[in-house]
Amino acid sequence: MTFSVNGDDFMQAIEIASIVGTVVSAVLIGFVIYLMVRPSRRDAAQARHQPEALDAEEVIALIERMESRLAVLERAIGDDSERGRLEPPADENFEAAEGGRDLGRTK
Repeated sequence: MTFSVNGDDFMQAIEIASIVGTVVSAVLIGFVIYLMVRPSRRDAAQARHQPEALDAEEVIALIERMESRLAVLERAIGDDSERGRLEPPADENFEAAEGGRDLGRTK
């Protein structure tokens, strides 16, 4: 039985091995990075079960601050409606200005 290997066959085998090795190494590196950055399941389970009292206090403080601002806004709107709209003085003349240099854009 005769078995012969050509140089081209040998180079094709090396190319295929390098492509397969590159794909396998990329998958392994991606998996290692995934394992490094993913959050721990124990930490996530504990975080779901613990109520965050600090956040509830912040929300209550925010609601109170918004209510106080709303009261100020309601007072400001009420004051404006009582005074009525301002009308321009009757003695002002809003005629067109004299024809002079046109400041419009020209090409």
